[in-house]
Amino acid sequence: MEAYLEFWEAIVLASAEMDPEHPALEEHAVDQALELAQDGVQGVADAGLGMEGEPVPAPEVISAEPADEPRTVVIRDCQGAGDWKVVGEDEPRSDNVRVDARVKRDLFDWWVVDMQVWGSDTC
Repeated sequence: MEAYLEFWEAIVLASAEMDPEHPALEEHAVDQALELAQDGVQGVADAGLGMEGEPVPAPEVISAEPADEPRTVVIRDCQGAGDWKVVGEDEPRSDNVRVDARVKRDLFDWWVVDMQVWGSDTC
């Protein structure tokens, strides 16, 4: 769970700085999850926008395998928008967003490897 939450902190930081190559992203994610985050931050930057605030995560572990010493964990999150919004907008664009993520452990650390962000009011 810690790797997942730290990855979201990195996404918030990279979005605020409009930096899709922010090194904090690579500290917590690889593969599809890293690409998804970088593409999202790039979209904000390309639009000339910035982000401020942060979402309110509410993650739950859906499964962990193997059960006795997990190396893969599936997380489902129902994020509230909190105060995370596009700079200059009065209100956040989305709330109650479902996020599904898969986190894997290698020899040294946990990494978010896959993530899907659904639309508003999907949880």
